[in-house]
Amino acid sequence: MTKMQDKQNYVCSLNDPFHSFERLLNRFDGPEGGQFVLSFAGTKASEHEGISAAGSSPEARRLTPALDAETLLLGKPVTAASLPVSPSGIVSPVVITRACLSLMNLSPLLVDCGSFHPALTEAMKLSTQVADCPSTGKALPLPLVKELYQSGIALGQSLSESRSYLILAECVPGGTTTAMALLTALGYETKGLLSSSLPNSNHEQRFQLVEKGLSKTSYSKAEIKADALKAVAALGDPMQAFSAGLAASAARSMPVYLAGGSQMLAVWALLRALDQSTQIERNLTVLTTKWVAFDSSAGISKLADILQAPLAAACPDFMSSRHAGLRAYEEGNVKEGVGAGASMCLANMAGFSPETIMAAIDRSYDEMVLKNSELRSL
Repeated sequence: MTKMQDKQNYVCSLNDPFHSFERLLNRFDGPEGGQFVLSFAGTKASEHEGISAAGSSPEARRLTPALDAETLLLGKPVTAASLPVSPSGIVSPVVITRACLSLMNLSPLLVDCGSFHPALTEAMKLSTQVADCPSTGKALPLPLVKELYQSGIALGQSLSESRSYLILAECVPGGTTTAMALLTALGYETKGLLSSSLPNSNHEQRFQLVEKGLSKTSYSKAEIKADALKAVAALGDPMQAFSAGLAASAARSMPVYLAGGSQMLAVWALLRALDQSTQIERNLTVLTTKWVAFDSSAGISKLADILQAPLAAACPDFMSSRHAGLRAYEEGNVKEGVGAGASMCLANMAGFSPETIMAAIDRSYDEMVLKNSELRSL
């Protein structure tokens, strides 16, 4: 019996073009020897009202990456008094990820690729420049994009010498917009397919920003086809370039789990445009949550098929949670972020039952939310 069958579909495969998914998860014998990396960044796309639920307001969304990074490492935020919440008051998925990493005894490595506010804790600082909105057609300087990509390659090579697998997560408010922008610039038809942190994906608003940026960029389709990093420079964000380099480099010698939904599918498309190694195909899979994978207002499975991307999802039952703020995830709130889906998938594959994982997440919520007076009503 395979691990997948044994786990009773807590982890489900949606797309497996290279027959890599079950092989990778069956190679996962336990959490020892792995590394969780959170790459975080900012984009001015997040300043548009209604674009993201990764923070209750545009100003709050600027703080979210730093707060999530601090909380993931320390168990509480430092930059502000409380955890990030969505416009409807639902708390960040960092409570999910931290619980699962604690079960697996994994410590996160934080990488600031260019954020509005630095995390007030130990983190690799690669850049201080956030991305301009994709609508400008000039989101980032190309030399910086190339530096970020090379930094990812270097870290991947370094981690390959001491780690047995890599979980690569992201935190970029507005990142599904830059994901749509990157995929569109790479030549994919994505309208209506990408999920969102909002209950109903805001396709038209995002697509208008993307179309505006495409009309303004100085790079031609031929130039982007010859160098996919130009798509990031035109319409993307700092996390994308760094993560593509890190994933491509590390996947040459060990399993790499891209921890996210729409944003990590965009990273997959970017790294495949930059590196066609078959070893990368064998060692990579995208892991997300069921709330992204089965989002009725998006088409993530179809998108994965178009991109020829391996995709699987954690399928927990948050209705069994003790907390209304977690049960709200089942209504399409927030859905994913900070590697929540992959952390649940791998905790389960490490031998922890769905009940144990849910109990750990509830305890994390107790510690990180209920003890905070500003969030007790959630």
